[in-house]
Amino acid sequence: MQQDIDPNTFTQKDLMQHLLQASQHAVTREEMIAQFRQAEQQNKERFEQVEKRFEQVEKRFEQVDKRFEQVEKRFEQVDKRFEQAEQQNKERFEQAEQQNKERFAQVDKQLERQHQALMEMGQDIKDVHQEIKHQMRWNLGILVSVGGLVLGILKFTGT
Repeated sequence: MQQDIDPNTFTQKDLMQHLLQASQHAVTREEMIAQFRQAEQQNKERFEQVEKRFEQVEKRFEQVDKRFEQVEKRFEQVDKRFEQAEQQNKERFEQAEQQNKERFAQVDKQLERQHQALMEMGQDIKDVHQEIKHQMRWNLGILVSVGGLVLGILKFTGT
């Protein structure tokens, strides 16, 4: 915007324009200094806000860490409970298995006794059957003998 000014033809008007431009630049410098100061203040405030925010975030992280520790402790308690429940269940199953073994052993003994009793009854039945056979043979023998005697008597007597 500034024209080439010839120093030999420097007029009062040129001087006024030069002073006006210089004063405008001076005002701009003062404004820039004020703006820089204002920008520095704003930056300082923003940095302070950021630092506060970082502190808040750090506190929040500490709270989250504490919460995680609490959750971890809770999981440990739950794990212990599961382990206890698992141990109790294992013991109960072992007891039930032992009781079942004992009961099956008792049932086996009882069935064995009943089997033995049935075998003895079967033998008794065979003995009774054999005795009945002998009795029937004896009765048949007696009947034949008595019948023979009756026929012999009837023959002798002539009737």
